[in-house]
Amino acid sequence: MRVALVALALVAAVGAVQHAFAPGPVGHVSESHSDVRMSAEFQPGSLYDSRRLIKVSEHVRARWMSLDAILVLRQAGVRFMDITDAQDLHDLSVSGYESTLPLELSQGDAVNKTLALLSTDLYGLVLEPFTAFHNRYYDSENGRKSSKWLQEQIEEMVAMAKANVTVSSVEHRFKQPSVVARIHGQSDEIVVVSAHQDSVNMWLPWFGRASGADDDGSGTVTILEALRVLLDSSFAPRRTVELHWYAGEEGGLLGSQAIAKQYKDEGRKVVANLHFDMTGFWKRTEPEVIGLVADRTDPETRDLVKKLARAYTRLETREFECGYGCSDHASWNQAGFRSAMAFESDQLEANTHIHSPEDTVATLDFNHMLEFSKLAVAFAYEVGNAKTS
Repeated sequence: MRVALVALALVAAVGAVQHAFAPGPVGHVSESHSDVRMSAEFQPGSLYDSRRLIKVSEHVRARWMSLDAILVLRQAGVRFMDITDAQDLHDLSVSGYESTLPLELSQGDAVNKTLALLSTDLYGLVLEPFTAFHNRYYDSENGRKSSKWLQEQIEEMVAMAKANVTVSSVEHRFKQPSVVARIHGQSDEIVVVSAHQDSVNMWLPWFGRASGADDDGSGTVTILEALRVLLDSSFAPRRTVELHWYAGEEGGLLGSQAIAKQYKDEGRKVVANLHFDMTGFWKRTEPEVIGLVADRTDPETRDLVKKLARAYTRLETREFECGYGCSDHASWNQAGFRSAMAFESDQLEANTHIHSPEDTVATLDFNHMLEFSKLAVAFAYEVGNAKTS
């Protein structure tokens, strides 16, 4: 709460000096960025033509903020949720679907056979072109194109497997769509495995360079590799299993909030969500672990993820607190569904390259990422094939 109050004070104090980053003709742009800014691919859309309702804590009232003020929050390192289009999710009376998680692991043979198919090859093959986009800013043509490119890779993978999988885009009020791959099951219950696809530059969000290799290109390919081996193993779950690549996480969990709200409004039976935001970087001076977000997540789902990690990966789990609006798992939690988030370490700020041009493929450890793909596969099998309610 103290951080949130400081951030709000910063908004009031320095909002006036943020015009240099405004999306119109106001303010000065240096010569080095003028050619990029003039390109149609980097022009921001209309999302911020009017103020947005921003929430920085459960304990601080949401405030209507301009883009300038939102940029101050971002640059101060304050995480937030943009609840403008999902205000009913933040009603304290929200309750979700009461799902059943497996008490014991029962899919060992099938999981291990599928894990044997995993490889690190796909990571580089996808990340090199994915991070070649100047950035993947969610409210820009560039963000739209990167999402369409990603969807094409997923559709090609599914077509080659000739599987009972539907791939679709979810359009939003901003330019970048989310992508959903649905592995149809026998039940109307849904298991969600997710990552986010957008990337932003800390200081110049819509035209600054943001390679986004770790944040969250790593999560994107972590679950994409999981999908590949699930398809190769002819995975046919009892429950429907969906893989989501969210747009607009960096804008305050925009895409995931929209989808969680839609599923809640439609009465969909979401059993649990396991989210992967950053899986590729860890300090070699520290133990190699799977970080598990302890706050704003479901304790039973966390316990299950710990079991999965012990059974199917070579890494231990360590819990840590991530804070308000940390990543897209919070949208499912806010909607009343079970959620958990796996992270590359137990140190949230370990990777100092993110939101900058330095967040490159060269900083990633593909063997480390492979453990998270194992976790995604195991979650799909063990939750997807658990007895339905």
